[in-house]
Amino acid sequence: MKFKLYCWFRLMVCATCFLCTGLQASAQHWSFDGENPLKADKKNDVLELKNVRNQIELTAGVIGKGLRTDGYSTSLRTEIRPNQNVSACSGWFALESFPTDTAAFFALKDRRTGISISVGVNRFGEIVIGKGNGKDFSYLPTGHFVKKFSWLNIALGMGSADRGVWINGQKLKINMSLINFPAKAGEILIGKDFRENLLGQMDLTAINGIIDELRLWNKPLPIKELQNEIAVLAKKVPVLAIPAERFKDDFSRPKYHLMPAANWTNETHGLIFYKGRYHIFNQKNASNLALRQINWGHFSSPDLVNWTEHKPALSPERGYDENGIWSGHVILDDKGIPMISYTAGGPKMGIALAFPKDSTLNDWIKYKQNPVIPGQPDGYGRTDLRDTYVWKEGNKWYMVVGFGVKKDDVEKGALLLYSSPDLKNWNFLHTLFEGNPDLDNSGIFWEMPVFKKIGDKYVLLVNKVPHKGVPARALYWVGSFVNERFVPDNPMPKNLEVINRLLSPSVTEDKDGRICAIAIIPDEISGEAAYNQGWSHLYSLPRVWNLTDGTLNQSPHPALRSLRVANSNFFDATVANHQSVKLYSGHQQYEVVAQVRPNKSKQFGFVLHKNPDGSEYTKIYYDVDAKELVVDQRHSSTKKGIPLRIKKDAFALDTSKPVGFHVFVDGSVVEIFINDQHALTTRIFPSKEQSNQAEIFSEGDSIQIKAEVWAIRPAVINTDF
Repeated sequence: MKFKLYCWFRLMVCATCFLCTGLQASAQHWSFDGENPLKADKKNDVLELKNVRNQIELTAGVIGKGLRTDGYSTSLRTEIRPNQNVSACSGWFALESFPTDTAAFFALKDRRTGISISVGVNRFGEIVIGKGNGKDFSYLPTGHFVKKFSWLNIALGMGSADRGVWINGQKLKINMSLINFPAKAGEILIGKDFRENLLGQMDLTAINGIIDELRLWNKPLPIKELQNEIAVLAKKVPVLAIPAERFKDDFSRPKYHLMPAANWTNETHGLIFYKGRYHIFNQKNASNLALRQINWGHFSSPDLVNWTEHKPALSPERGYDENGIWSGHVILDDKGIPMISYTAGGPKMGIALAFPKDSTLNDWIKYKQNPVIPGQPDGYGRTDLRDTYVWKEGNKWYMVVGFGVKKDDVEKGALLLYSSPDLKNWNFLHTLFEGNPDLDNSGIFWEMPVFKKIGDKYVLLVNKVPHKGVPARALYWVGSFVNERFVPDNPMPKNLEVINRLLSPSVTEDKDGRICAIAIIPDEISGEAAYNQGWSHLYSLPRVWNLTDGTLNQSPHPALRSLRVANSNFFDATVANHQSVKLYSGHQQYEVVAQVRPNKSKQFGFVLHKNPDGSEYTKIYYDVDAKELVVDQRHSSTKKGIPLRIKKDAFALDTSKPVGFHVFVDGSVVEIFINDQHALTTRIFPSKEQSNQAEIFSEGDSIQIKAEVWAIRPAVINTDF
């Protein structure tokens, strides 16, 4: 054992010694170690960092420390001294995700002529060689594909003796005569290209990952020494978790709600309980803050509260899903093995399948016969079918797909119904159900369907898409499945939320047989605010669904009680007319369980995220006369890009009886349950950390309250990459 440890130690010492032997002759070397990580090791050359946060993020590098980038704003730049001749460049890189657009590991430019060369990667992981001439850029594909979550040594030689590109010590077979090399490199960019491609403020040509051991050479590349280094270091596993300092001062970022480590997420899908763990998948773009380059992200949990984020389960590849792995469903087949059905965004929208390599569900294999549904059925004009839900009835499997139809010049939401004997061969039957927007206001297209049997009834839930200024909304009907069609008990759907904010729930049975759901809660802030924030959207707390008298009742999952800090505060008080009682002041993670006796009050409810000076606050209350629930956010924030508005909706509440409120506050997200039946969700983004007070108030008469308040500790939400 001692001998093995000694050999390992000697091996690592030898690897690092390459830096002071054959590789020390590099003209400039940035290791990102030392007191100033951006300063070259032996010279005073300092890299210029560009980053929306104006901060250096360091993490474990291939040796020592490396620079962590964010995928949309981070890059490095330096000018090359006039008396310095740069003939080659090399560095170590690890990618968390492929870019939304072609991005560069590094790019060198002749500042006099504008001619540039770059070594980059496209959105499918193919290495490309970029050539630029001022504002004109093109990319030469190499046919060489690299992997995410692994260390890559990228080297470019520009001299006559070493002209070429090496990936992990392997020279690529490309015709370098097709590339116009810069005569004298005067500027270098690291982590992006000279080509500008912006989406809002986001740079789409930047990489998302780690940069380390960057070198510029004034002689031919020492290929043998590089290969020796690569033989040892390329085996290391990069740590691509987001450094804690990125969001350490962001008091609006939730701490016990599920969300990815950074950047963009959208709908959840495929919530299941399998072999003792819960799994949920999500639309994920780790490269920036936009609905592009969509992968299937993956989380797992032992308890629906504490989660681990894994590497994406599925990513786009050239062909039938090259434009995104869009939403779908996960079910257990007849053998109890999970299967993914997903929307394949390719030249046509279709439906595809994937199967797990093992019981961890971390690695999946796409079905060789994909797409199993290549497009819309014959006779239907729309091509944008999307989002699946699969279930079994008797001996037959069924799948519904979100869609829209046009009949008698009326556009309406619809669900396409397919059947299969084996989950692989699907036959189109007809539409399961179609809306009647003139009567039921159900919109022109339906997404993210759920068709869940609860007791002897089916709940059909859809999300109508935004149309003519009317936002998306989750609606549901309750009814029966008769002759392979859905028959609603009432033609009018009901809203999943009283105030519209939560969308697209994923539903499954928990380990105790309760039906639980997790859904997306969008931010709804401006693009500039999201750019500065560095993350977009999150997921709801797990909710328990029960069906009573044709209505879905929602309540917080009991597992959430494990997050309560041991001591709580009790209130048993009268709140006088035009007065309020402070319930909480402190960190922005807490829970309130309150019983309110309204008496003759005209308005009663909560003031949340209130600043002591009254400059910021949000009011959430019930208006008795109007019979409306109101979210008043006109004074919620002084920050740019935050909507300041009133949201309200009709809500019949019996105020002759005590009203139960169950309130969860977690940074910017607020979830409120009323009488363990109804729910509303909102987001609050104050500019001041001191905007953290919670009060209960009354207008028109006094109210009596009994309340218990807990501080909530953060959930454990880690990444394993």
